[in-house]
Amino acid sequence: MSKNIKRIMKLNDLISLDSRRKHTIVLNPEENENIEDLDEDIVYDKTEWKITDEYTKFIEDLSKNDELSIEEKILKIYEKIGMDYIYDDNLISFIKKVDDDTFTVPDWYGRDVDEEWEKNRETHNRRNCFELARYLGKSLTELLKDNEDYSISINWNKELTHYFVGLTCNDYSLILDLDDFFNIKDLTRLKTGLTIQGIKILEDKENKFANALEKFNEGRSEYATKKIEHEVEGEDLLSHHNNEIDDLDNEEILFIKKALKILSEKHNLDSQGIFEYIKEIVDIKLGSDKREKVWKEIAGESKDSTRYIRCLIINLDNEKYLIDVDDKIVRLFSEEEFEEKGAVFIPYNELSRGGRDYDGT
Repeated sequence: MSKNIKRIMKLNDLISLDSRRKHTIVLNPEENENIEDLDEDIVYDKTEWKITDEYTKFIEDLSKNDELSIEEKILKIYEKIGMDYIYDDNLISFIKKVDDDTFTVPDWYGRDVDEEWEKNRETHNRRNCFELARYLGKSLTELLKDNEDYSISINWNKELTHYFVGLTCNDYSLILDLDDFFNIKDLTRLKTGLTIQGIKILEDKENKFANALEKFNEGRSEYATKKIEHEVEGEDLLSHHNNEIDDLDNEEILFIKKALKILSEKHNLDSQGIFEYIKEIVDIKLGSDKREKVWKEIAGESKDSTRYIRCLIINLDNEKYLIDVDDKIVRLFSEEEFEEKGAVFIPYNELSRGGRDYDGT
């Protein structure tokens, strides 16, 4: 694989044009060649790009597979990371909004980390964009190490505090983003059998990658809400005679309960995946004005291991319904719960976190 700086800078220009935002190129620190007069938009990552022994073996086996094209191998790696990891939704509790489209998050939460952080992350599979981009960047680097036509970088959107992978070669240029913050992430889409949406083709002269991506997406649904509607209709997971259903619930709440059961039991989604999936369902079927976000505290053994995740409250027919994505239930909710001793739910605008009070566990 080639570290062609001019080619990578051209890719970054394409990315910036496409997103209408300036991006910073982040290179693998392992390949630091002390290039003189490095452009101000290029930095070496503060953290080493690493993959597990399992991934090393997976890539070695993939490299030997002569039946798959390079494009199919790239998609296999992308899919594996999407299936193996879940989004670390606790990160969101540290994000600070600067203005309408600019945010900040502490560097120590995944971007500039120490050995203690990395050791703690080995105990679970929650990851954020900084970590996922490194896994993907390193995996693709290993896959393509003997192919001088390919160049890979991580691209950093500082305003959104977001990392993703850029890949370019003579035939095509791509964005590979497993955790697009504004939509249902591919981390969730892949687990529920939806199409890949996080790979964006910027150039593809002969539709080489486009054809491989189209083949991968065959038989998969593009629309999350339509897919869950079909699954609710196709599987009689719940009925009005089931004790889990309150006969007083309206049709919309009954549908959400059924969808929640399918997402948690059939697809085994994590809290973040359920949150973003259900939020899209509510926004499409009811409207975003019918829901509000609320924090749930997930107590750890210490303050440093306590997490906060997002849940939803639905306002419907003069009732409030809590969608608890941690316990995976829907129930009536009263705002008096915010005031109870030992309350675990916190109004969304009232959570304040400062300093380093989370250790990655």
